[in-house]
Amino acid sequence: MSRTSAQEQTALHAYDNDMIALSDQAIDWLVRLQCEDATDKDRVAFDQWCDQSADHARAARDAKALFGGIDETETAQNWIGVAALSARNVQPSKPRPRRMGIGARSILRVGSIGRRGVVVMASVCALLAVVIVGGFQKTGLWARWNADYSTAIGELATVTLSDGTVAHLNTASAFSVDFSGDVRRIQLASGEVIFNVAKDAQHPFIVSASGGEAMALGTIYGVRIENDQVNVTVQEGIVEVRNGLGNSVRLIAGEQASYTEGSGPEFHADADLAAYGSWQRGKLIFNSRPLGDVIGEVQRYKAERIVIARDALRDLNVTGVFETRELDDLLNSLEQTTGAMVVKLPLLTVIY
Repeated sequence: MSRTSAQEQTALHAYDNDMIALSDQAIDWLVRLQCEDATDKDRVAFDQWCDQSADHARAARDAKALFGGIDETETAQNWIGVAALSARNVQPSKPRPRRMGIGARSILRVGSIGRRGVVVMASVCALLAVVIVGGFQKTGLWARWNADYSTAIGELATVTLSDGTVAHLNTASAFSVDFSGDVRRIQLASGEVIFNVAKDAQHPFIVSASGGEAMALGTIYGVRIENDQVNVTVQEGIVEVRNGLGNSVRLIAGEQASYTEGSGPEFHADADLAAYGSWQRGKLIFNSRPLGDVIGEVQRYKAERIVIARDALRDLNVTGVFETRELDDLLNSLEQTTGAMVVKLPLLTVIY
């Protein structure tokens, strides 16, 4: 197998770390400039920051594109605002102004619904959730115990494999490696991993998961197991997704495919690369996503079970940028922006 030299790997890692730091700084700048107390002096300072190098300018462009994509300007000006009313024209409760610190970079915009105390429902959900979370944790622990590489709930990791491939593990993820044959094979047991694949035309790189596989030669792509579905997202290069039924799709950068065991892969051409993989920088980005989906994503980073006790809350749209280490900010904001109640119990949080 061809291998990237240690010096080249060190240089690549150093550059990636520098770009991640610049990306964080650019996001800090844009959030700061949306504050009401931002001055012309701040804007001049940002322009000077952008002019320091081509990488600074690139980080600024990427951050602006990201903020534009999630309508961040309006959100940042209001810090916490209320989105469009639901089809029933339910009047929102007036949110209590609260300015979140720039360090947190957490900005929430969400639909609103009236408050209703459903303590009995919350108690029932608590009982059910304790049972569910027990089974979930056992499965995750088993997968991590038997894998070559793994992360715990809420933990992120980056490892370099023997061929020079860099693997970025999301929360609660696990995979094993077999490079003994003509192919480089990864068995993904749980979670999500983004692979920056070292080029080796003689040894294809294959990630197997739930009865299917995604093959590449040298590219950047992620594979994620979510419930019974596997999602493959390509950031760079070409990846072929296939399963045992003989069906396959070929993906290029910006495309995505999904499959379940026993079903052929389905092609999706709308992968949001601006938001995809943001967890590598310690952020979760949501653009008008239903609260049910948002909580489902947050759940991956929390050991306790999170339950939405009312279906009406699940459809509320959420837009924001949140630090993965400060996701309690999102949960705490729900009471102020939706009129919902958030009850935290041992091993359980209920939203109703």
